[in-house]
Amino acid sequence: MKKYIAKISFLGLFALQASVNSNAQQKDSVANMRTFVQICNAYKQAPLYLNLQYTVTSNFITNPGDSSSTQGEFYITEQNSYIKFGELEQMVNDSMALLVSEKLQRMILYRNAAPVIIQMKAMMGMQMPDSSIKNLCDKYRVSSVNLSGKAENIILENRNYLYNTSLPKETIELQYDKKNRLPKKVIATQRSLISIQQVDYEKLINQKDFEGKLFIIEENYYVVKEKATSYTYNKVTHEASLKVPVRFEERIMKSDEGKYVPAKAYEHYVLSEE
Repeated sequence: MKKYIAKISFLGLFALQASVNSNAQQKDSVANMRTFVQICNAYKQAPLYLNLQYTVTSNFITNPGDSSSTQGEFYITEQNSYIKFGELEQMVNDSMALLVSEKLQRMILYRNAAPVIIQMKAMMGMQMPDSSIKNLCDKYRVSSVNLSGKAENIILENRNYLYNTSLPKETIELQYDKKNRLPKKVIATQRSLISIQQVDYEKLINQKDFEGKLFIIEENYYVVKEKATSYTYNKVTHEASLKVPVRFEERIMKSDEGKYVPAKAYEHYVLSEE
């Protein structure tokens, strides 16, 4: 009888300890997710100067969008903003927005700046579809890794896996500076199964880069395509004296008839309105 009671007591203590560990892990996950959301969003407050490198890479290229690299500069103030993103320029004030393409020699004037502002925010860094901490924790497993005395990583792994594999469909990795709580780099990796021919499977099977990413499922051959979108934050500042380097009147001006036309040096550009 005493042995039976002791066994029950031991099981009870084990269950209690497991519950305590589970609650601790849940609290850690919530805390890490909250930090992730804060780091990804807090820096976007005006005034803001941001120098950003946007890069897309893939281990298995299937279309031109799988490989690109673009440098971006953002000047965001309370009154207006200016962005230089690759060959594109974008200017926004409280009433309108202007998009300038050097490559196409074209300018588009938007009387409603709201859609352009949304696009601008998307270009500034990682956008989470739902910032609710609970919903994010339901969708992702989250962990934290201390890289050094100054930097730390927070890693999010989608709870859904690729069919018949142990690979998460999505992984998001944030590296940030613990002292100033500014992001250093964000890498969002999307994974998908791509059907390939047996001959291609046999070519890739001995390549180290594809180790653990080749599968035979129901007699069909697949490779795991990993498409990584990375944001490297070269510089982030919030100086009160920040000014935009280019003004609207340097790109467009009003004609004698009151219509907007390209300014001097841009007269060969085609200007349209949306």
